[in-house]
Amino acid sequence: MVTKIFVCLEVGSEGTGVFVPAYPGCWVFGRTPERALLKVKEAIFDWFRWIEKHGEHVSNETKNFEVEVAEMMRVDYNPVEAGKPEPLFWSEIAPVSRKDITRTIQLLEYSREDLLKLVSNLSKECLEWLPPNKPRTIKNCLKHIAYVEPWYITRLNIDLPSKYPRNTFKLLDYTRKLIVNVLKDFPKEKMRGVYQPKKDRSPVCNLWTARKVLRRLVDHERLHTRYIEKVLQLYKAKK
Repeated sequence: MVTKIFVCLEVGSEGTGVFVPAYPGCWVFGRTPERALLKVKEAIFDWFRWIEKHGEHVSNETKNFEVEVAEMMRVDYNPVEAGKPEPLFWSEIAPVSRKDITRTIQLLEYSREDLLKLVSNLSKECLEWLPPNKPRTIKNCLKHIAYVEPWYITRLNIDLPSKYPRNTFKLLDYTRKLIVNVLKDFPKEKMRGVYQPKKDRSPVCNLWTARKVLRRLVDHERLHTRYIEKVLQLYKAKK
């Protein structure tokens, strides 16, 4: 039996983003929709390997899959660029359950474990090294991860403290505990509905749901962990 895995495409003139709604943190970019759809198959296998590395079992039946496009959104920006708008797909309008939230916390634990393994013992020089033609140092990337996680929660008009520790690793730990506490006691009324954030409004798409927030939390840390992996490869190559 072949399992169907549904994907969503964000198609711009210069690139295409694809994410898998059922597997938060599973995403890929391609130059064209066709290229992105080819790459997403490997991204799904990579996601299976990721959760297996963290002790989960993925059945052979699940691994026997075919990809089917559930949604395609054409946009007038490049989905591959950092800081792009965050469109709302139909697949993200469905209410979330406590099970969805618990799963998100679990996946965030996996992604944080991966991140800390990479960066915990790095020297100050390495943390603050800016690679040629790259936008961030590792230190700046870590701060970005820490600041953005609470920002996602505020997209649902949930107020959070705005004063954070200055130390990079204390900041990472503080904001993660902050959002996990919110998720564990997630307001029932926020589990459904579409929200327009009152702060930091987007002129392109100012529409958010709990499902969209949960996905982006996992996507974001995995995305930047991969960036840090590339920076570390460049840092080692220069020595």
